[in-house]
Amino acid sequence: LSIRRQRQMCIRDRKEAGETNLAGAVDRCFELLLGRSPEAEERSACETLAKENSLALVCRALINSNEFAFLP
Repeated sequence: LSIRRQRQMCIRDRKEAGETNLAGAVDRCFELLLGRSPEAEERSACETLAKENSLALVCRALINSNEFAFLP
């Protein structure tokens, strides 16, 4: 996916979860990209990454994960 599409996905995730609900947006990224909810450690790490950088970087990390590349 292009960086532009990743940003669009993040905008959608934020709208669906609520603009101030970062945990919900992270959950939505996992649901859309990996088809599952994040574990507690994953959610915490992704929230920290999103706060320090951006939710788009979280989406990019999930897209680049082995789990995304090899969905059953």
